[in-house]
Amino acid sequence: MNFTSVFSFSAVIWQLLAVNVLVPVPAPVIEIDSLSTPENKTAIFVQSVQQLLFNDSYQDANKICDLFIRQSQSEPAGYLFKAATLLGEMGDAEENLYLEEFRKLVDTVFKLCQLQLETADSQQAAVLYLWQGHAHVYKSLWESKFGSIVSAIRHGFEAKGSYHNGLKYDSTLYDLYFGLGNYHYWKTSKAGFLKTIGIVSDDIDKGLAELKLARDSASLFSEAAANAMIWIWLDRQEYDSAISLAQQMLVNYPDSRTIRWPLAAASFKNNDYETALTFYAELTEHYFAEPGNFYNLIECCYYLYQCCQKLGRDEEKEKILKKVSQFRSEIPSKIKKRQRSKLSYLRRELNR
Repeated sequence: MNFTSVFSFSAVIWQLLAVNVLVPVPAPVIEIDSLSTPENKTAIFVQSVQQLLFNDSYQDANKICDLFIRQSQSEPAGYLFKAATLLGEMGDAEENLYLEEFRKLVDTVFKLCQLQLETADSQQAAVLYLWQGHAHVYKSLWESKFGSIVSAIRHGFEAKGSYHNGLKYDSTLYDLYFGLGNYHYWKTSKAGFLKTIGIVSDDIDKGLAELKLARDSASLFSEAAANAMIWIWLDRQEYDSAISLAQQMLVNYPDSRTIRWPLAAASFKNNDYETALTFYAELTEHYFAEPGNFYNLIECCYYLYQCCQKLGRDEEKEKILKKVSQFRSEIPSKIKKRQRSKLSYLRRELNR
């Protein structure tokens, strides 16, 4: 799955500490040169890249990032969203494809923000802290998936600090609450026993309020906050709310795999196996058409089988098992290890 829909421990850190990499704000992809001011250029650039990322259009997003970087070499947002694009592609492929380039881009964001903060006015400083916070989040995301959990947590805390610093300079930059809301909610939700004994404070309501504020008032990350809330409703087992919000977003992004994942999961958990079957089938079709992401393919086949079993569709169950047996030998060993339980279950069903 993508960066918003994984459930291993490292992926919990991913969700807990992360600004969603795929953050949608509907905006037309336009010629950046046609905009009059640097601020407008950056805003429309950010919106355009986010739209492309939410539609899984990584190549087009990369092209726009490269163009913007050539035109605005001192603007951190260009390097930040180039890093976000590479990170989104790595997450979608479940492969560490662009390590060195990703690191260089994030380091460039840190350097430019630090340099420009020395002379920035209050509004400029708030935006720079927003970009700095996002850069820490992307580093945290990468570390949680491919590196060190300790480093992932450290960058998550640093991201929170950057967002708080931004609010000190401009309390009306509501985009900062998107990052803080994600942090506060997932920190508490996944704290478990640490929350019970008081080591981790209960910031569930605070996180929800911050995300709602960002959804209603943020200029860049309003829809991103709505997308984050889909996963929160799913985490809280409020499946009708998750489905309703995801369906609204699917209207804007009808081809998005990112929206289909939580829709499929929420429908399955809500015992709507017919709808879940439809979404998992659409996702499966994509991963067969563009082979390589065996992790997601196994995930889809497992839940397709579960849906067919619940619906009593024996012939379709057999077809799914045959498909899995056909590609099983191609699955890399590391993916077999990560998906061991689901593969074992499907193998047992095949041998029955």
